Amino acid sequence: MRRILPLTVAVWLLALGAALAAGPGREALDAAVRDYAAGRYAAAAAAFAAAAKADPGLVDTALCLDAATASRFGGDPGRAAWWLYRARRLDPADGAVAAALAAAGLDVTAADAPLARFVSARLLWSLVLAANALFWLSLAGLRLFRARRPRRPRRAVACIPWVAALVAVLWLAVGCVELAPVLSPRAVVLRAAQAESAPEPEAETLFPLAPGTVVSLGPSRNGFARVVTEGGGPGRAGWVDRNTVAALPR
Repeated sequence: MRRILPLTVAVWLLALGAALAAGPGREALDAAVRDYAAGRYAAAAAAFAAAAKADPGLVDTALCLDAATASRFGGDPGRAAWWLYRARRLDPADGAVAAALAAAGLDVTAADAPLARFVSARLLWSLVLAANALFWLSLAGLRLFRARRPRRPRRAVACIPWVAALVAVLWLAVGCVELAPVLSPRAVVLRAAQAESAPEPEAETLFPLAPGTVVSLGPSRNGFARVVTEGGGPGRAGWVDRNTVAALPR
């Protein structure tokens, strides 16, 4: 009996882990893979989107690239560009993502947040946490050394301000990366749209927007969203149907 009980608990835990692993996100991802293999690209693109919505932890550059390919083959170039730019934000150093953006004729750095073209937000968080831990360990080590020897080592004391400055700079960089999508959100045009002069159906048409164009996203009103084009020169502002643009996540 004593042997059976631990075995039963282990089997139950394994079954629970398998059930959690096979959640709605994983099921949608498996369906996306099957649809893609069968050539049902539009269905595969929808399943990739459902998997990402059900379980954001599944989203990585590989999933984004697969979803972009499925969207492109499914006749949705705007959504394909959205997935590629999302992959770019996840890992700016991924050469496959940069190559896919270039092959699609898209600007590799168009949707980058500050510092995003150099380091991903995930890596930046790792760096700031490591530097923060180093700072506090240095203080603890200095206190321990001082308890054993009254005189503090000058070199160790001189390093503390430098480590503190590094931590402050990294925290500032993290703040910029995290707040940029909130203060200045960006979106991708999903399908061809006409920018209007006002959030009204009868407003004057200002300029066209092609699928895959990255714009700065402003306020919404009456089912319209204010957008500003990006590029080398001054941006052009206008109002478009809110359903024609999709905001990029952090």
